Amino acid sequence: MLREIVRSVVRRLFEAPPGGAGGQGSFPVDDLRALKERHERAPLDLHTGILFRDVAIGGMGLLELYESCIRESDTAVSPWKTFARIQGAANLARYFLYSLDLEGARAECGVFQGFSALFACRAAALKAGRYGGEGLHLIDSFEGFPQPQPEDFIPIRGGNETKYAPAFVAGDAAVSFEQVRSVFRAFPGVQFHRGFIPEVLAQLPETSWAFVHIDVDLHDPTLASLDYFYPRMVKGGVIVCDDYGSKLFPGARKAWESYCTENGIAFVTLETGQSVLIK
Repeated sequence: MLREIVRSVVRRLFEAPPGGAGGQGSFPVDDLRALKERHERAPLDLHTGILFRDVAIGGMGLLELYESCIRESDTAVSPWKTFARIQGAANLARYFLYSLDLEGARAECGVFQGFSALFACRAAALKAGRYGGEGLHLIDSFEGFPQPQPEDFIPIRGGNETKYAPAFVAGDAAVSFEQVRSVFRAFPGVQFHRGFIPEVLAQLPETSWAFVHIDVDLHDPTLASLDYFYPRMVKGGVIVCDDYGSKLFPGARKAWESYCTENGIAFVTLETGQSVLIK
């Protein structure tokens, strides 16, 4: 059911015919639609096997772990995102595993269907032999997107002129909390915090943090997450932003860059579009 809901939202975005004049590459939706169509004609399974079949996470094959977490979380992955999704999951897991040697709690802001957090938990269980999700806090409204702001708008074709609008509107991509919570039945130590950022952050324990994954897509919650967590990070603690390189969500990059510039924070960007800082 969740997969069909997500597919319907993505279909609305990518399967509408482009309108108006203009060259290819000028509009994010057009770029990703072209990439989706290109990948649909290619043997993706063969390519992913060649690229990732010999890669392991916590002693388990990356593709096996990835595919099992995709199934268990009922996550749909569009062809345009296939390679970045696999490599991004591996990157996230490695930073998560690194953080297990640090004192401090861990958090994910923007859980959606639970794939990323489940992948990290499974990787930790494989590495440690026993991991029940202790100290991991998952934060999401489960009610879909909040209201996007102008920083989140992208250029979209509209007849003969360019419009500016968000890729998704408030309420898109809402999911069942109970279904997502069931994904973590093997990790009873995981704690959920339901609500919109920044208000929901007041529910968190006042503690130090070793790892934070920010995957909230939009400008305001990305900025609020950084503002809350960065001062509370332990030395060596990691913050990963999933959406830094996203063509659909430019607000996340604007928020990340403005916060890091204002506070003199160094960070790296990965080919997957993730940005990462280590305090």
